[in-house]
Amino acid sequence: MRPLILAFGLMLAFAPLGEAQKLVRPPEYQDPYPVESLARVMGEMHYLDFACKGRQSQAWRDAMVELLDHEAPTRGGYRQRLVDRFNEGFRIQERRSPRCGAEEEMVRQTLAIEGEALSEQLRRTYLQ
Repeated sequence: MRPLILAFGLMLAFAPLGEAQKLVRPPEYQDPYPVESLARVMGEMHYLDFACKGRQSQAWRDAMVELLDHEAPTRGGYRQRLVDRFNEGFRIQERRSPRCGAEEEMVRQTLAIEGEALSEQLRRTYLQ
């Protein structure tokens, strides 16, 4: 039940950002359980907040900690993969370093759409 609540929570977190732009690219491959992809998107969002809102902005990192608590509560290979994907997402945006403002907002909206789709996919997985 807790993972389902987390999936709904993540959908709500991504929904407001995704409303501004409705261009959705269909994925070539849909992972039946896309938690690692979601962790990467969360890492990318964390970098954007970190870079544009300041070091004190930790909302996406906190959301990742919650995701880890639900999906990989014990230390192990899967938990480490999720952490690695989050960090990979952070580094992706760090290398791209979009300018804060309109450019950053476009990247954020694109990521929100992707994150919302991944969250919806997880929600469907939990309900099946």
